Order: sequence, then C-alpha cells, then structure tokens
Amino acid sequence: MCGRFSARWRTFPQLSLKVKKVFRNACGLTVGLALTFSFIFCGSRNGKRLSSREQGAIGLSDSQKRAAITLTIKGNRIDAEVAATPEKRTLGLSFRTALHPDSGMVFVFEEEQILRFWMKNTYIPLAIAFIDKNGVITDIMEMAPLDTQTRYESSRPVRYALEANSGWFLVHGIEPGDTVRGLPVPGSGGE
Repeated sequence: MCGRFSARWRTFPQLSLKVKKVFRNACGLTVGLALTFSFIFCGSRNGKRLSSREQGAIGLSDSQKRAAITLTIKGNRIDAEVAATPEKRTLGLSFRTALHPDSGMVFVFEEEQILRFWMKNTYIPLAIAFIDKNGVITDIMEMAPLDTQTRYESSRPVRYALEANSGWFLVHGIEPGDTVRGLPVPGSGGE
C-alpha cells in the first residue's frame, strides 16, 4: 500500500520553490491567525476567561471600551481611549501586543505645546497624528515598535496626539490639514 502512494505522488508535477514558499507562508499565517483568534475568543487552554490584564494586552478591555470616545476624520471613525492624566499619558499603549483595527488612543493636554513621543515598551507598530487646539492635524508619523532612540515630535505646538495602528491614516487617506471631530475638551473630565 505504501508503494502505491509513493508512485502516485511521483506523478504530480514538482512545484516550484516559490510556490512552496508561498504555500508554507500562507499555511503559517492561517495557523497563526487561528491560534490568535481561538486564544482571544475562547480564553486560555483550560477554559478560563481572559483576565482584564490579558484583555488589555490584546486590545481594548471592557472598561477601556467604555472609556473610549469615537472620533471622526474625513468620514472615518476611530474609537480612541482618552489619556488626559499624566499617569495615563505616560503608560499610553505600552505593553500591549495588539490593537483592534479602528481603535487607538487620544492624548489630551491642557495647553498647546511641542509634543514628543517615543516607543519604549510599545510592541505594536503605531502611527501618530499631532492635532492642534482647533482639531487640525499638523503632522502624521509612523512609529517603530520598541524604538527608544527616536523622538517623534510635533512640528509646532499642539494640544492632542492620536495614536492608531501603523498605516491607519494612510489607508484612510488622512493627511495633515484634515480636521478631527469629537475631540474631548481639555479639563472637562472626558475620560
């Protein structure tokens, strides 16, 4: 029986190395996504629900979803957690391993100032938009994960910064000069 299968296998044309590599990568990606989704939606192997810390590591937890506001830019919506206290601004999106596709974090400051961000302990590739007091985007930059050398700085004084998944602004055609709607008023307790 074993010989029949061997002979039959030899009758199939040999696949090119490139096709084999693409197939192997597609299979790996499929398995990786399946494992990720099963972990997220089914919890850990022993059937326990994810803790709020584990939920925070993969995206927005339930409490964070409640604290999120919806911002609109050129008709595109993004659910953004509000970081308006020094503690929340310092933590930002650090230690997270994933961020939902249309989610992010908006950093709110009392006064307009030159803002500087870095990616210490941030595992997700992000994009940042600096926004002035009128809601106009002044700069958009892509930020590399775990980059502790580069300081991502606004070109002029701004009051807000919006972090989203890397490429989010590009995919949605958002550029400097566009206006962000729904920003919280600094000091209003919009957290």
